[in-house]
Amino acid sequence: MKIFILILLLASLTYAQHGHGSQPPEKRVIMLEEGLGKIDHPVSTKSADAQKFFNQGLAYLFAFNHDEGVASFKRAIELDPNLAMAYWGMSLGQGANYNDPGNTERFGLAYVNLQKALELAPKANEAERAYINALSKRYSKDPNADKAKLAADYRMAMADLVKQYPDDLDAATLYAESMMNLRPWQLWSLDGKPAGANHYYIHAIEASPTPERGTAAAMRLMGLAPSAGHLVHMPSHIYLRTGDWDEAVKSNDLAIVADRNYIAKSGANGIYPLMYYNHNVHMLASSHASHGNYAGSIKAANELATNVGPNVAAMPMLEMFMPYPLVSLTRFHKWDEVMKYPQPDSKMLITTAFWHFSRGMALAESGKPGDAEKELSALRETMKQIPATADLFTTPVSVAWKVGDDLLQGEIAESRGDRKAAIDLLRAAVVSESKVNYAEPPDWDLPVREWLGRALLRDGQYAEAEKTYREAIQRNPRNGRALFGLAEALDKQGKSTSAELVRREFTAAWANADTTLTVAELYGKAKAMTASAR
Repeated sequence: MKIFILILLLASLTYAQHGHGSQPPEKRVIMLEEGLGKIDHPVSTKSADAQKFFNQGLAYLFAFNHDEGVASFKRAIELDPNLAMAYWGMSLGQGANYNDPGNTERFGLAYVNLQKALELAPKANEAERAYINALSKRYSKDPNADKAKLAADYRMAMADLVKQYPDDLDAATLYAESMMNLRPWQLWSLDGKPAGANHYYIHAIEASPTPERGTAAAMRLMGLAPSAGHLVHMPSHIYLRTGDWDEAVKSNDLAIVADRNYIAKSGANGIYPLMYYNHNVHMLASSHASHGNYAGSIKAANELATNVGPNVAAMPMLEMFMPYPLVSLTRFHKWDEVMKYPQPDSKMLITTAFWHFSRGMALAESGKPGDAEKELSALRETMKQIPATADLFTTPVSVAWKVGDDLLQGEIAESRGDRKAAIDLLRAAVVSESKVNYAEPPDWDLPVREWLGRALLRDGQYAEAEKTYREAIQRNPRNGRALFGLAEALDKQGKSTSAELVRREFTAAWANADTTLTVAELYGKAKAMTASAR
């Protein structure tokens, strides 16, 4: 029954998004590791160690460490060259996954390993042959074959496998994954302790209108596989949506430790240490920023930029991480620090664009709209150099930067004293923000309604400010900045009881903050930049 619950939950979903290239780890000794979750999938081998390495390979696949999974399956083959399912595992791990659409070279390797699995299939049992035959639908000898059709055929084959073996939870989990991989990331239009199922369920539910349904899976997953950093991190995908900032911080802190240990011990390189590990750090910086901890946010953001900076030339997609120190500085209105921030390498166009944006925000906030206009012009000139096809994580750069352009224009208008124009431009920025695709952290991680609500307060539109802040809280529950503004908007309307209740929520949300929010800043009475920073 649990199998069918899982299938019914995930079969109703629709899906869409991007991925990253991968490269195999260097030749090294593969060891059995602890803390990867309880995975026990018996296969036809007389070698106890081959069985253990097969289980470990499957555990790594469920933890999205596909290179390490392939390495474990390869070790199982060294121990038992006739183990058909180990070749199946290598083929599965070399194919496309939720974060990685794959490439021709890897699909070729996957096809070769699948053929070896088929060759050895007569030595396997009936269930194993069914797994292998299902995977055979996923690959073709023709490198130009329709990958979408192959993926759809594989999904159908996995559906048949689950019908044939309704009590096999691994089959159900892989069936769920096969559906998710048809359109990864944009999943929207069980129970128990399997790490893979909880992991995939979180991905299935995180972008939905009701992400809180993933809380139980997030809580379970936190302790199931403490050595698998990506699984330790995954609960934060729910916690960021539900506003459980402290839990999001804890999840990523633990994931960073787990992955540091794994990388140091294994010597792994390529996609996992560069993308998955730094995704933990990115989420940590964003989590701290959302609950008002500047020290934690900027520390993680600077680590992120330090980690990826030397590798951007070889892996350009890493530049998506580079602007986050400026994101953190802007979110906390650290205008002196923004103006002191060194100009990025001119080849890093996305980072350069954000540098001009953040400087423009600092200048506008400090009463220098003319200078801010110059930064806006420089931002637009930089954007012209970025290819139209360039993406951040899930959103075209041009779409995300329309938000920044509108927001900066609004702040410049506010700086000039034209509040009507400022509010109109900030409303346009809200519309632009709605076109940014789902990602965690968001591809545009500066919630625009925080600025719009403030502009409405300054213009005396207290009811509209209340509405805006409530929308911000609905979009990002327990958003301390929005709660603070909402309390002020309620007070200004004479709704003192409601304001007091909201202030209690704010106090809870801001409990671990190191930043003080002031009513004076809401009304534009905060200090401008110091002279040395101008």
